[in-house]
Amino acid sequence: MTDKETELIKKYPEAPLIVAMAESAWAGSRKTVKIEFSLSDNLKTKLIELLGKEIHKIFITDSDARHIKKHHGQNENKRGQVDITPADFALIPVVLNEYDTAEHTGQDRKGNKKLFFTKKVNGTVYTASIERGNNQIGVITLWKKER
Repeated sequence: MTDKETELIKKYPEAPLIVAMAESAWAGSRKTVKIEFSLSDNLKTKLIELLGKEIHKIFITDSDARHIKKHHGQNENKRGQVDITPADFALIPVVLNEYDTAEHTGQDRKGNKKLFFTKKVNGTVYTASIERGNNQIGVITLWKKER
């Protein structure tokens, strides 16, 4: 991790917990974990704009980490992307709270709204997708591209 990335994640005390959860998922653990993290005022305002509702917490689960590992943890070069590692999970609060772009991207099969947030860090663009359902916001995927 670069000095800039380290400085960015220092603002988010949940970052080491999110990384530890990802490392556990990478190691094959099936332990149930849910980590919530706070939203910046800027993100709260953007979520009201995109969802029409005030949101106070976002979470990520062990199941999400396993999904990210399975779909974005290897052979991403075939899609023009870079493999996600557990260390990348530390940047999830940064990508969401300090986003460069945020957009509504449609709905899932159940009608839940999906949003994409992007953040460029040291020449790498990280994209996190979140989904709203049952009055909750959850991180559902993460990927990155070199730019």
